[in-house]
Amino acid sequence: MQRVYERARPFQVTHIALDLRLDVPKKSVSGEATLDVSRIDARARELALDAVGFDLEAVELRVGDEGKFVAVEHVYDGQTLRVSVPEAASRVTVRVRYSATPRRGLYFLAPDEHVRDRPAQVWSQCQDEDARHFFPCIDKPHNKQSTSLRVTVPEGWFALSNGTRESEEDEEQRGVYRYRMDDPHPSYLFTLVAGEFERIDDEADGVRLHYFVPKGKTDEGKRTFRRTPDMVRRFGKLTGVAYPWKTYSQIVVSDFIFGGMENTTATTMYEHILLDERAAIDVTADDLIAHELAHHWFGDLVTCRDWSHAWLNEGFATYMEHVDREGYLGRDEYEHGVRGDVAAYLGEAGGRYRRPIVCQDYEAPIDIFDRHLYEKGACVLHMLRLELGDESFWRGIKTYLERHARGIVETRDLMRALEEASGRSLERFFEQWVFRAGHPELEVKVDHDGEALTVSVKQAQAAKEGKKDEKEDAGTHVFALDLELDISIDGEVRREVRRVESATATFTIRVPKRPAFVVVDPELRIVGDVRVECPADMLRAQLAGAPTARGRLLAASLMGKLDDPTTTRALGASLAKEDEFWGVRAEAASALGDVRSDDALVHLVAQARTGHAKVRRAVAAALGKFRKAQAAEALKSLALRDASYLVEAEAARALGATRQGVAFDTLIEVLDRPSWADIVRAGALDGLAALRDERAQAHVLTRTRYGIPTRGRRAAIMALPKLSTDRKVREALEDLLDQSDPYLKVDVVRALVDVGDTKSRGPLSRQLERELDGRVRRRIREALRDLGGAGKREAERLREDLEALRSEHADLKARLGKLEALLAPKEAASKPNGVHHVRDTDKPEAEKESGDKGKKRKKDERASR
Repeated sequence: MQRVYERARPFQVTHIALDLRLDVPKKSVSGEATLDVSRIDARARELALDAVGFDLEAVELRVGDEGKFVAVEHVYDGQTLRVSVPEAASRVTVRVRYSATPRRGLYFLAPDEHVRDRPAQVWSQCQDEDARHFFPCIDKPHNKQSTSLRVTVPEGWFALSNGTRESEEDEEQRGVYRYRMDDPHPSYLFTLVAGEFERIDDEADGVRLHYFVPKGKTDEGKRTFRRTPDMVRRFGKLTGVAYPWKTYSQIVVSDFIFGGMENTTATTMYEHILLDERAAIDVTADDLIAHELAHHWFGDLVTCRDWSHAWLNEGFATYMEHVDREGYLGRDEYEHGVRGDVAAYLGEAGGRYRRPIVCQDYEAPIDIFDRHLYEKGACVLHMLRLELGDESFWRGIKTYLERHARGIVETRDLMRALEEASGRSLERFFEQWVFRAGHPELEVKVDHDGEALTVSVKQAQAAKEGKKDEKEDAGTHVFALDLELDISIDGEVRREVRRVESATATFTIRVPKRPAFVVVDPELRIVGDVRVECPADMLRAQLAGAPTARGRLLAASLMGKLDDPTTTRALGASLAKEDEFWGVRAEAASALGDVRSDDALVHLVAQARTGHAKVRRAVAAALGKFRKAQAAEALKSLALRDASYLVEAEAARALGATRQGVAFDTLIEVLDRPSWADIVRAGALDGLAALRDERAQAHVLTRTRYGIPTRGRRAAIMALPKLSTDRKVREALEDLLDQSDPYLKVDVVRALVDVGDTKSRGPLSRQLERELDGRVRRRIREALRDLGGAGKREAERLREDLEALRSEHADLKARLGKLEALLAPKEAASKPNGVHHVRDTDKPEAEKESGDKGKKRKKDERASR
């Protein structure tokens, strides 16, 4: 990767006026762009505008505010338009007449013989630097300008853009729409959407709200967007800055290449945000809506100076999802969401790479729009809020927003505002969490002896020091952090805080008696991998009696390796509590799946039809860890019929993992069942992949074809290499590299890596040469680096063998437990005074192996970004 620095700014574009005509059949645009420009550098002689693939008709310039446009000397190489600017001119206006058939930035949709229900639409997507493909601009976030648009679209269509709609009704009947945005915003936030839509009107604190949905989808639109006014009010109150614009629109389009895009005053959303009644049972669009709305403060009002600081946009928007959830659903949901973000970040940092949040090393800006930018950025804000307290944190945010409103910012602007509000020095905090790579990997052991509670801490990542690869910073530095402990004695919980600043540390805390339990990091102040070893009796007490859902959930997450009957009963009891927070019950189900004993299976089957859909989904996933007929029968019932699409999908996925004979016919039966976002088909395809039945290959291969909904196609693509790695599969995947959907192409690349055939290097290299999407380019580069014969396939085979051994081990332990139970009464009767041996599992301080399961749980799939 190359190090990228902010581009020089000798000129500032202050306003862009566009007059465009859409030629829908030709997928092209033509018209003129008029740019007002101010000089910054007195020595500059040339204005460089980003403009890709234009057919130029004329380039003209006017000096000052009056006078005529005259032809101007310019140079155009197909990428950059360089316009000569007179030396004495402090302000000029440049007018460019042009046409273009954009390959990026502006997208034209139409139905075809394979997708007959696709609507005819045109929509833009300019982030990160794709506005240049359909109008000339300085396509960097540091240049903010006002905009105006006059656009001609097919008669009968509606057009949406930024700002205030100024067109008259008679103009619109002719297909002419006019918009004006007086406040400055960067080119990546410009929007144009055109097509046939229905409008839903709403209002919040004087802000006009509009939701535009495809025809016939009004009910889904009302269901999906109903909480938008609450969010507008909540974010304004918390930040101390009212919604900064006059209107807010959300428009739903088809085949969008992101989940949503926060174009100033006019967010574009993908079609799966619209929920029918069944989807709304356990799917919410609130996270995506909150994310894109929050950008209108963080990203639109204050904008990162360059992409290396883009976490100020995306980290904040992601964090505000949790803030909205906290205000609407409570603290338990907030903490559960943050925990999910930690897991998502750790998955990327432990697998693909780790980097600083603020990072200048990338090929294209989209490369750093990742789990570090979004999820880790959000978690850092969560830590800052805990560190400073709510009052100081939100006061600092208000200062940050007001001081830099309609301007550009970098990370130190946020740090200084928070320091001013709190009186704290935050340099060390930002240094270790934002400007350096990595995270703490803590091994925490809790012991009790007499009046001493001993807590030993090891920063395992520090042991990697000296073993770095070629990367400059492998994230192995020692972190300075506070370790919080909630200690429960006689029903009272007291908090102890100990500072950790070295690779190892041991703390002794005086206690009058053995604590019932000790919750480590009860508020999630440590964004990292925290592995806890604690006596089994304390974990059971923590699961039953910790005062917070997070405390109980942490206990459940540690109990999956404690496969004694007492622990299994405790997990089963937690799962059965209908008044327990659903996240705790789901974690208990997951732990029972890890135990894999007969007793654990009984508890799971008993809750397979529990009332909470998210808990049923967790039970289904856990049942998939048992290769037994009883698990398969329970899953078959859920897959064939459940009120929730997501439960049916998860049950199908897990049914295949059981490898039972009943699975194949059931999965084929549900394979083409219609569902929201094609999610049931995707689950069935995942199930067929896990089943490893050679009969499935033809069914899966058929569902990779164009015309199958995208989510189903993607699942089929990822399933193929799990069923076969032969030449037919490899070539079928290589043929899909030229598809238009970037998400699908990323999955094709991943599947080719799973196949592990080096013959794919040629097709991948050729695709890299012509690929325009930065996300796909990055995945191809990683694939070319990683593709090394059958190495990955062999690793997959070894993982499968390990899973089989674990299942056999669980079965043997269960049989041994039954034998011991049968023999115990006879042994007790043969001993004087009824004395009998106590098994380790009965001891209150049994030295049982515990700690983090090392399992990176995926977040519920949400519509985002």
